[in-house]
Amino acid sequence: MKVSLRIGLTLLLLVALCLPALPAQAASYQVVVTSTIGANVRTKPSTSSSATITRRAPYKAKFTAVSYSNGWYKIKDGSAYRYLSNQVAKKVTASSTKTYKIIVYSKYGANVRTSPSTASSKNIKRLATYNSKFNAVSYSNGWYKVKGKVNYYYVSSQVAKKVTTSAPATSSNYPVASMRYFKLGSSSYELSKASTTRRYPASTTKLLTALVAYDAAAKKGTLDQTFTLTYSMLAVPAGSSTAGFRSGDKVTLRQLLNGMLIRSGNDAAKAIAIRTAGSESKFVSLMNSRAKTIGMASSHFMNPHGFYHASHYTTAADMQKLANTYAKYHYLMDVSGRKSYKTTVKGPYARTLTWYHTNTSLPNESRVYASKTGYTPESAYTRVFFIKKGSTRYGLVTLKGTLPQTETTLRAVLNR
Repeated sequence: MKVSLRIGLTLLLLVALCLPALPAQAASYQVVVTSTIGANVRTKPSTSSSATITRRAPYKAKFTAVSYSNGWYKIKDGSAYRYLSNQVAKKVTASSTKTYKIIVYSKYGANVRTSPSTASSKNIKRLATYNSKFNAVSYSNGWYKVKGKVNYYYVSSQVAKKVTTSAPATSSNYPVASMRYFKLGSSSYELSKASTTRRYPASTTKLLTALVAYDAAAKKGTLDQTFTLTYSMLAVPAGSSTAGFRSGDKVTLRQLLNGMLIRSGNDAAKAIAIRTAGSESKFVSLMNSRAKTIGMASSHFMNPHGFYHASHYTTAADMQKLANTYAKYHYLMDVSGRKSYKTTVKGPYARTLTWYHTNTSLPNESRVYASKTGYTPESAYTRVFFIKKGSTRYGLVTLKGTLPQTETTLRAVLNR
C-alpha cells in the first residue's frame, strides 16, 4: 500500500513538471493619446499595411495597456487587443495627472505664453485678466506650465500664484452660523463656514446702499448739495435704529451717509434712497442691479436698510464680494472707520448731532480699521470687519451669531 502511494505521488510530480507554466498576469496601466490630431489603433505593432487600422482614437482618449515592446503599447480595445505607438500616446503617471489651481493676481493681467520666456513678445498667446484661474501641471524656474484646451502654455510666477485651499472653519473657534475670512481684493478665502447658506444681512445691507448712492452722487456732483427731509423720506418700520433726523431738516447726502454708516440709521438709509432714485422701490432696483454686477448671485434685497423681510437675503460668500468692492471706496471706508462723528443740522430744528459707531465687538482693537454692524431678531448679529495685519488687509464677514460668538470669531481670525 505504501509503495503504491509513493508511486502515485511520484507520477503526479512528474506530470506537474511536464506541464507548461501558466504565464503571470501582466500588470495593466493606463495610456493616453497625446497627439492633438488623434492616434491610429492597429491590429499589429507596426505601421505597415498589414497592420490594419481599426479606428482613430481622439486626443486624450485613454486605454488600458497590458504590455510595452519596441515602441508599441498593447492595449485592450473592447474585447480585443490592439496596438498604439508611443509616438502618439504615453503612459499615464501620477505626476502627469496631478494638477493644481493658479490665479492671476496682477491687476494688469498676465501674458499666457507658448514658451517659458519673456525674451520675445512673439510667444504671447493671449492676455489673461486679473483673477483668471488655470490648471497648472508643473512649476520650474519661475514659470507655471498650465493646461489649455488643446496645448500647454506658460504663466510667470511674477503675475500668478498657486491657489491655497484652506480647511473649513471649525465650530469651536468660529461659532457664528456663517462666515468668510479673506484677503481684500481676493476671490479666494482663508476660512469659510456655511458661506453659501442664505442668511439675513440686517444693516450690513447699508454697505450696498452706500455704494449705489455714492456713485450716483459722485456722477451728479450732489454729495454736498443741501435738501430738505420730508416725513415720507424718514418713515421706517417700528423698532428701527435711527440717526435722529427730523422732517424739515436741511441736510446733505454726506451727512446722511455718516448717519447711516456710523449710527446705522434706517431713517438715513431711506432718505438716501429717495433722494438718489426718487422712490425707495426704484432705489432697491438699483441695489439689486449693482449686486448682480458685483457678482452677488445668491442675494436679493427688498429695502435700503436691511430691516427683516423674508425675501431680503444674502450669503457670506456674496458679502465677501460686496466687501471687496466697498474697500475700493476710500471715502466710504474712512466713514466706516470713524468711532464718532459730529455734524450740524440746519432747518427749523437746528442742532448738533453726534453719532458713535455701533460696533461693540472689540471696539478698541486697532487692527479692525472699519466695520459695519447689523441686527434683527431674525438675522441675529451680522458684521463686516475690515482688518489690517502688517501691510496686508483682510475682510471678515460673520452672519447669524450672538455677540459672544461674533467676538470669539473675530478674536480667532485676529490671532491666526
